[in-house]
Order: sequence, then C-alpha cells, then structure tokens
Amino acid sequence: MATRITAHRCEVSLGSRNRAEMLAERWPRFDPAVMDVSFVFRQEGRSRTVEAIVSRQRRQTVVARGEGPDFRVALDELDDHVKRILKRDRSRRKDFRQTPSGVQS
Repeated sequence: MATRITAHRCEVSLGSRNRAEMLAERWPRFDPAVMDVSFVFRQEGRSRTVEAIVSRQRRQTVVARGEGPDFRVALDELDDHVKRILKRDRSRRKDFRQTPSGVQS
C-alpha cells in the first residue's frame, strides 16, 4: 500500500515517519478497501497537527485529523479517529447487506 508523507513548515523525525507508516499498514484490517494513505504534518506555533487522507476502492475518501503538543500525540489521536470511521463505515455496510430485501416498515 502506498503511503505519502508531507511536511508543511516543520521537520518530521524519522520516528514520527515510521510511526505514521506503521499506522497506515494497520488500517486495512478495519476496512480492506484501503488503497493509499497520505499524511500531512503541520506545525503552527506550539501546536502540531497530522492529517490523514485515506483513499479506498469504490468508497468515499476518509479525512481525519489529530492535534497535540507533539507529533506522537497527534498521531495517536489521528489513529483513534481513522479506526473509528473505518469500523463504523464497515459495520454500516454489513448491516445494509444483512437486511432482507423487499421488507417494508
């Protein structure tokens, strides 16, 4: 799976880059349709933000953001958001497939 990392007005340590790549490799467990992930690291004053753009096959792109005093905290927050979105979307698709067709409420 392709992973792109971009830094705006900051330098991203090798440890933060490796952590981001490790998270991106885990996300397909929650939705196998994940094809590609882009990370955007930003620093504005004392705040650090990381944004992830997760592309999926035949599905809407997921965009999530994490913020914290350092990139490690921002990545952890981002990971929680992305996992929650992917799990929720996948369970909705499963629920939709399981409902019998032709049933009226």
